[in-house]
Amino acid sequence: MNKLQFIGLLLAVLGSAFCFAATPTRTLPIVYVNTQNGQGIYDTETQIPAKVYIDSVNTKYPSLGSASAPIEAMIKGRGNWTWNGFDKKPYKIKFTEKTKVLGMPNNRHWCLQAGADDWLGFMRNPLGHKLSKAMGLRWTPRMRPVELVLNGEYKGFYFLTEHVRIASHRVHIKEQAEGETHPDSITGGWLVEIDNYQSDNNIAFEEGNGQWVMISLREPKELSSAQRSYLEQQIYAINDVLYGSSSAELERILDINEAAKYYLVQEIMEDCESYHGSCFLYKDRDSLGVADKWKFGPVWDFGNAYNRHEETWIYVNPTWPQYWIGQLAEWPVFQNAVQEQWWLFYHNQKDSVRADILELASQIEKAAIRDADVWRGTQNYCDNSNFADVRDRLLRRYDWRINWLYSQWGEGIQPKVEGIEDVQRNDVQGTKILRNGQLLILRGGKTYNFQGQQTH
Repeated sequence: MNKLQFIGLLLAVLGSAFCFAATPTRTLPIVYVNTQNGQGIYDTETQIPAKVYIDSVNTKYPSLGSASAPIEAMIKGRGNWTWNGFDKKPYKIKFTEKTKVLGMPNNRHWCLQAGADDWLGFMRNPLGHKLSKAMGLRWTPRMRPVELVLNGEYKGFYFLTEHVRIASHRVHIKEQAEGETHPDSITGGWLVEIDNYQSDNNIAFEEGNGQWVMISLREPKELSSAQRSYLEQQIYAINDVLYGSSSAELERILDINEAAKYYLVQEIMEDCESYHGSCFLYKDRDSLGVADKWKFGPVWDFGNAYNRHEETWIYVNPTWPQYWIGQLAEWPVFQNAVQEQWWLFYHNQKDSVRADILELASQIEKAAIRDADVWRGTQNYCDNSNFADVRDRLLRRYDWRINWLYSQWGEGIQPKVEGIEDVQRNDVQGTKILRNGQLLILRGGKTYNFQGQQTH
């Protein structure tokens, strides 16, 4: 070995030692997880007993537990490609009791998203979630940027995120029991997913264009024959009306406004995998003989957003099959709803969403760069150490997509609401106000915008 080879080897060894010894930046809350007897987490099925505590590091959120008094939990791997395709792994944490975490409402179920596949500064998922909130989708999973220490080893930058499930502060619909048989109870409490992974409980059917679609059960998971029959009939009915001719039937079974909001998020994100997997739908229980409509949402995975970079719709020659959306996009009632939501977003939200992402970037920059020290060179990992560059690249992609959609839709269609009056905020319930292009609706002394979000 010559002198240059020796120096190279020495630098490599020192570099490895530095990566192994990387420590939290302490610019974000730190999640500490210690599994029972330090055992490893090797799959997405086996739940490992663990103790968890979170140091809020003087952020605005309270800490959770402490090193001397941690919180009891179980932990396992999560995901499909994100688990199998990367050395940096995502996890699911289940606390023994409902727990309020970093200012997010009580629940037992939480996710640690690794973002190892995000080449745009770990910010594609946050951008998609911020768009969801801007559109006014009924629930958007909350997320907090954190650093993770697992069994004493620093694992880098993560997002601690609410898990998609039925709960009062999440998908807020009536739950139904597994194995339920009562005809009234099985009409709602459904949470399903358009999926691309086969499982025994999937409902597989042929879409009107000949593509085979799979629907995975999320809640409930174990079905009686009555539940299975009802759900299959509902899924087949959605498919049939999409390829039918009755706008009234389509609007009877599908919430068109929620579908438009969900679609607009995916289109702005140029997510051509959006209706292929991780695409949720839910339905509440029918009430007093009135059938609740199926709703798209919540948003979840934007791991393939901005990968294609083509000036076309996400359902045109997509990288993966896009189920249902191509047909839904042909309906005039849906087109009109999309353009109304686009008008509201373009006039009221596009700039604030961009500003929110810039603010997030400033919060996570140091941790994102440190993450590269830990994972650089590992399986399929996206190195975000040149953070300013990837941040600006994300913003350029966002601006590019907004500009292209503007070239197609212009400013969209201003929502028309009958009975608009110019009145004060303290007027009677039900009064509608239009000020500076923003519609407000009074309900019980509180004001809401057109998208159903409470305003201040």
